[in-house]
Amino acid sequence: EFLTSKDDPDLLQNFVNSWLAEPWEDTKLRTSADLVLERQTDSEEFVLPSWTKLLTAGVDVQENSLYWTIRAWGDFITSQNIAHGQCFSFADIERIMNLEYRMEDGTQMIVNLALIDSGYGADDVYDFCADNSEWALPSKGSSNPMLSHYKISKVNKAESKAYGMQLVIVDGGKYKDMIAGRMKKPNGRGSWMVYAGCDREYAEQVTAEHKINVKNGTKTTQEWTKKTTHADNHYLDAEVYCLAAA
Repeated sequence: EFLTSKDDPDLLQNFVNSWLAEPWEDTKLRTSADLVLERQTDSEEFVLPSWTKLLTAGVDVQENSLYWTIRAWGDFITSQNIAHGQCFSFADIERIMNLEYRMEDGTQMIVNLALIDSGYGADDVYDFCADNSEWALPSKGSSNPMLSHYKISKVNKAESKAYGMQLVIVDGGKYKDMIAGRMKKPNGRGSWMVYAGCDREYAEQVTAEHKINVKNGTKTTQEWTKKTTHADNHYLDAEVYCLAAA
């Protein structure tokens, strides 16, 4: 049955679904933790590469913790993760984002812009961003694909201290495409890199999704979905906001 089905996508899907009783995944774009770890540079954690022109951050807000990432950016959208982590309060986020990060020659930089996910606990995120408006903006993922990578909306909660503040709506799928594409570039110009000694937990999370063909009736769309149901993808979401901030 496999031999008669393997060259026809519809027959192959039927073989996987009906004969093997497995879900069909037509993978269009796949990344792996090993690929991320191949992108390690010679720069240690917290040390800025000499080509750094700005720093951005992304924060993914969960019910009981916050996942954050900070990335250095240079020409041609060259980038490197310089630090990431999990913390348990906005006070921790404020402290981390106001640290001074240094190049090897002693040049100091601070985070230029952080986008903070407001999909969960929006009121707390709005208040935090209003109090730290010189470097933080609230953001959220778009529920549908957009023409542009992002658009600027406004916080329209009249009772919020962030009322009227910019709210960044992000098309996560477009940024995940960019991250996956640049992750496959060898280290150097235009590549998406990580610091020396980067941990596998981070590498697993930023590659926890793959892009597959999803069939709805006669219509097929390409969507980013988790590789396994229970995979954590918090650092991937944080990196999406980090790239949008850049």
